[in-house]
Amino acid sequence: MDEVDIAILNLLKKDARISYTRIAEKLGVSESTVRKRVKALVEKGYIERFTIEQGRGIRAIVLINSRIESYCPSIAKQIVKIKGVEKVYEISGQYDLAAIVFAPSSREINEIIEKIRSIEGVERTYTCIVLDSHFNDSVNFSVDKVRK
Repeated sequence: MDEVDIAILNLLKKDARISYTRIAEKLGVSESTVRKRVKALVEKGYIERFTIEQGRGIRAIVLINSRIESYCPSIAKQIVKIKGVEKVYEISGQYDLAAIVFAPSSREINEIIEKIRSIEGVERTYTCIVLDSHFNDSVNFSVDKVRK
């Protein structure tokens, strides 16, 4: 990964709909260069998916404890299938899993939580409602200098 790759990631992070042509103009490279580099970034796993952030609604973080830690991958696979669950992380610390959920109302958030609690192996949950979000538009990668 070099400065051009990082610049491409930064532009895509700010606007996932930006065209390859516009990226090329901003970076002073050809459109085909951008296309090839984005393809390589996807193949190498730096870009997992192109997505949108939903606006109106409620987002929550549901922290989950399992009865046995070995259940975590199985529980995560079940949770991620629930409508309204955006992502599930296996995490370290006091909790075993964290689910990011989004729904139009608190009633629907509660329904999602109840579905999570009904999964075999889930011991308890702790939910935090997201009040506001802040994020860093830049990608935090450093470019290693090649030594000759």
